[in-house]
This record gives sequence, C-alpha cells and structure tokens, in this order.
Amino acid sequence: MNATSYSEFRTVAGQASAQDEQMDQVRELLFGDYQRQSEARLAVLEARIRELELGLQRRLDSIEQRVDQMAGKADADQRAAFDELARGISELGERVRRLR
Repeated sequence: MNATSYSEFRTVAGQASAQDEQMDQVRELLFGDYQRQSEARLAVLEARIRELELGLQRRLDSIEQRVDQMAGKADADQRAAFDELARGISELGERVRRLR
C-alpha cells in the first residue's frame, strides 16, 4: 500500500466513522425515548415478577406446612383408631374367654 492509498483509506474510514456517528445520533433521536421507556417498563415488569415469585414461594411454603400438619394429624388419628380397634379386639377376646 503506498502513501496515497493509505491516506485515501484513512479519509474514507474517517468519513464512514462520521457517518456511523450521525446514524447513531439519528437513531437516538428517533428511537432513544422509546427504548428508554421500554427498558423502564421492562424493569418494572421484572420487579413485579420477582415479587410474584416471592409471594408464590411464601404460599407454597405455607401450603407445605399445612400438608405436613395434616399428615401428622392423620397419622395420629390413624394410630388412635388402631389403638381403639386393638382395645376393642382385646375386650372381645376377653369376653369370648369368659363365655367358655
């Protein structure tokens, strides 16, 4: 590459850079406000989604606790029912022995 072509290349490159900057400015004028509004809306939506996720997690934790409590109560009720049944069978066996 000779000095003249290098100089021309730099000039063309400089013009392209200036045109790119001008295009960026035009883009900013046309779409900048819309993009900022969209980004702000998106940030609000993301915050709301995080709030919903936390609320949902709290509800799921609460439901899990209730299910655990209900399972514990069901186990206790089942044990009580089996104990009552065992007492009834034992009493019935005792009555049968007395009848002999």
